[in-house]
Amino acid sequence: MAISPIEAERILIVRLSALGDVVHTLPLLDALRRARPRAHIGWLVEEPAASLLEGHPQLDRVWIAPRHAARRLRSVGRPLAAAGRLAEVARGLRAARYQLTLDTQCNLRSSLWARASGAGVRIGFAPPFTKEKAHWWSTLRVEAPRDGQLKAHRNLELLAPLGIDAAGARPRIAIPDAARRIADPLRASGARAIALHPGVSGFGAIKQWAPDRFAALARRLRDERGARCLVTFGPSERDLARRVVDASGGAAELAPETTSLLELAALYEACDVVVAGDTGPLHLAAALGVPVVGLYGPKDPAVYGPLDGRSGEPATTVWKHVHCSPCKLRRCPDVICMPAITVADVAGAIEHTLDAPPAVAASSGARA
Repeated sequence: MAISPIEAERILIVRLSALGDVVHTLPLLDALRRARPRAHIGWLVEEPAASLLEGHPQLDRVWIAPRHAARRLRSVGRPLAAAGRLAEVARGLRAARYQLTLDTQCNLRSSLWARASGAGVRIGFAPPFTKEKAHWWSTLRVEAPRDGQLKAHRNLELLAPLGIDAAGARPRIAIPDAARRIADPLRASGARAIALHPGVSGFGAIKQWAPDRFAALARRLRDERGARCLVTFGPSERDLARRVVDASGGAAELAPETTSLLELAALYEACDVVVAGDTGPLHLAAALGVPVVGLYGPKDPAVYGPLDGRSGEPATTVWKHVHCSPCKLRRCPDVICMPAITVADVAGAIEHTLDAPPAVAASSGARA
């Protein structure tokens, strides 16, 4: 017979991807660790977001689900080697004897990994917060509010079967001193620094604000605030960042290249504000407690918006509620939502964020 969730002391969090969603799961880890200080807590994550969890003081073990490595092996005609890599991780999970899994992703991939762990209790969401019939693989299905709840808050609902009160849960990000060194020159300059992140994920192209508008924003921030604007970028985004810098007329500069998510976090930690679309770096900065301005179009920020790590409440966003938003499209033949956001809209939100008391800035939003 499966162990009671309340008795479980070997717990595996399953959140494989993407960066923003991994960040949204950090408050769950915080609440779980505070409620179960002696528990063994592991986390299964795929390669791109793994560096964020390295050395995390609230985790006993980080497991890497080698999806990308397996894909590369298959692409060069080595399907057996790919299967072997996946099986090796599954054997390790079973040997760790996890009693319970918390699956905040709830798609087929994550639910199969939860099942492969051998845990007798597998907690996930009930529909509609599942994909690909993932709830079939859960042993406990949690009902969550269907409207207007941030994803970070929704994840905390999974702790109810464990009898855990998640009040006060916050995302914790452990940045080592070695990673912080990347921001030393920025801190030494003493200038007001604003990070602009123009990139979005490959699956989220319709969530991108135009590079020329980021450039115009940088010029306005320089002229009106004397701000130093850094354009940050991830893998494969350097050319995009360079386009913003070149179009800014000297108002923006290319940020130092970061080699890990913790280095990017260290860079954001030294900034006064971070401006970005609905993408992982935005959520990373907000979780650190850095003031942010999120630019939203297709998605409703009431659900998909960033969580402010200081207040535990929604962070500042700009959302032009056009007639067709929110939507669930990944491709759109006529994107009108992101172009509806003007430079003046974003500059106004930044002004409010910089000038308002922290408690106000941490819980504000801008909609038009």
